[in-house]
Amino acid sequence: MQFTEPIGFEAFLFTERFTEPREVSAANCGEKTLLAVCSWRNPKFLQFNKDEDKWQEYASINYDHVGYRTILKDDNILFFGGKKGNNALNIVHSWNIRNKTWQNLPPMNQARYQPCVFELDDKIYAIGGFDGKNVLSSVERYTTSDGWKFMRNLIVGRQDASAVGLNGKIYIFGGRSDRKALKSVECYNPNSYTWTSCADMTDYHHLPAVAAHKGHIYVIGDYFDSRAVERYDPQRDTWSKICSLNAGGGFMASVSLDNKLWAIGGTSAGKTLVSVYDEENDRWGQKFSIPETNICSCLVVPVALLTSNE
Repeated sequence: MQFTEPIGFEAFLFTERFTEPREVSAANCGEKTLLAVCSWRNPKFLQFNKDEDKWQEYASINYDHVGYRTILKDDNILFFGGKKGNNALNIVHSWNIRNKTWQNLPPMNQARYQPCVFELDDKIYAIGGFDGKNVLSSVERYTTSDGWKFMRNLIVGRQDASAVGLNGKIYIFGGRSDRKALKSVECYNPNSYTWTSCADMTDYHHLPAVAAHKGHIYVIGDYFDSRAVERYDPQRDTWSKICSLNAGGGFMASVSLDNKLWAIGGTSAGKTLVSVYDEENDRWGQKFSIPETNICSCLVVPVALLTSNE
């Protein structure tokens, strides 16, 4: 793995947006599919072929860190924090999906292992995590004008939580604080720069998969083998239980694709399942299993982006 010298996000985004063909961009419309980031060290990227209902390897990379979080930014997968050995990291790296090259980006102010990372309105938020000694309540935001800047702290410090955006706000779910698992939920309003508490989840969810889908937020599973699925209504601030997964445990991800809710992960009979929720009948249907066990993240990307170099 080779990195260039660190560059600012502003220069990085300018280069990526305007020196490559813009018709093949994650920001553009068109048919989309799934790209799963599997395993922590030296991860594989597996793409889902919807026509054949199967997974195939897109790329594998050398990356000797664990516990990082990823987001999709234009045509790049950004890697935030994590740890190497016993040391938490504040690094930010970018891997370009099309040309499979790396860039160093400005590091966060604070080292963060298993934080939440989310982009909202072209601003990137790094939330909570673990710095090697303490569970963090700190939050920082990146903008091209100010770089990384600390924002209002979480109400409850947490690591191993999951975050998602809906209606211009960021929601963060579960995780743990020190050795205590959490049911609590917080919502960040970027207009008032404030975190507010939401109704607690019914179950504890440690490293859950989360996704916004049709105006609701779904919190799916738990690292410690829970198959429970809950649905949050942000208008009423209420939770309801839906059909449990057919398998649970381990690292999982969830996305909304093709107007359907997907859950990627959870093992049964030695297979890692890919499940699609049937809302009308409140049950989970199965797609072709994915040939990896640890699903670090799953991204929705244009099919053209993955085939542009073929």
